[in-house]
Amino acid sequence: MVSGAQVLRTAARERWRTLLAASALLVGHQAGEALVPVMIGVVIDRAVATGDLAALLGGLAVLALVFAALSTCYRFGARRSWWADVDTDRDLRLRLTRRVLHPRGGAEAGRLSGDLVSVAVGDAKRVGVALFAIPNGLAAVAALVVAAVALLGISLPLGLLILLGTPPLLYLVHLLGRPLERRSGHEQERAARASGVAADLVGGVRVLKGLGAERAAVERYTATSRESLAATLRATGARPGTAARS
Repeated sequence: MVSGAQVLRTAARERWRTLLAASALLVGHQAGEALVPVMIGVVIDRAVATGDLAALLGGLAVLALVFAALSTCYRFGARRSWWADVDTDRDLRLRLTRRVLHPRGGAEAGRLSGDLVSVAVGDAKRVGVALFAIPNGLAAVAALVVAAVALLGISLPLGLLILLGTPPLLYLVHLLGRPLERRSGHEQERAARASGVAADLVGGVRVLKGLGAERAAVERYTATSRESLAATLRATGARPGTAARS
């Protein structure tokens, strides 16, 4: 039995070059973004405040180069991150398809085939999103380090506030996200159940017609689909900014 952690580690190991390139590029982008306010302050101090036109033009040229560099880093870094996401999702879906269609494959005990496929496809997408998040997470850490170092050089209390205040804030965000995690799992389970029932009904449509059980089949699927919709609405309502729209 392969665990989710093993699947994630295998996917990351197979695409380590892509993830490494994406991480390096996105770290460059975030580091440049963090340094932009510092460079603007330097230009103001050395050029605008003194009225030195040559220093002003030189500072603006350096800023233009920095923006060109960080924009290029983001363009190619984001492309590599998305490639890791999409390639992982595609590869896992193909593996799942071969597994389900294999003569010795099929559904797990107690699960409909459509149920299993829906859960597996959803998990495959989550693995791809996790790989996409790795370079972005490293880039965020790099931006935090660069900003903290710059702030420590400018103001020691402000730099310490950033360094000491960020971990508790991240932990608080993690705690606030736990209800959404639980609701998302329930949403996935209900959606998988609806997909399983739909696949089961389509596969046995001739038998249902022969028995005259179409109405019972429709009622069964309608009830399951409504449960899936209710779970989706509950999960959507837990996401910031979506409760009002739902």
